[in-house]
Amino acid sequence: MDYQKEGNDYSGNELTGVAPHTVVSVIKAKTEPGFYANLSYNFTDEIPLNDANTVYSNAYHLVQSRIGFKKELFENVNIDAYFGIDNLLDEKYSLGNDLNAFGDRFYQPAAPRNWFGGVKLNVEF
Repeated sequence: MDYQKEGNDYSGNELTGVAPHTVVSVIKAKTEPGFYANLSYNFTDEIPLNDANTVYSNAYHLVQSRIGFKKELFENVNIDAYFGIDNLLDEKYSLGNDLNAFGDRFYQPAAPRNWFGGVKLNVEF
């Protein structure tokens, strides 16, 4: 790539903010009675955070899981009770990167391992 900015030549550098490799996989299962489970995996390779390619984010692996029970209670009325875990491996990664950031403030820290749960009632009219 041919790229020059403010007297600097960044030609041939990796594209700022773009991971060279990413992998996303999801496994889903559900049963006739209404139980379900999801497991997702996301790998993001290191990302160049400035045009000079002198600062990179670390590569990271994310795993999320969710289990639940979804059932039709009445006609047009459904319930979904669920529990899940985000960032199962407790990775330290940036939720969003500020590219070419002033003062080298590139990272927006993401939440550590966390749990969630809920009950959703859906009524269709």
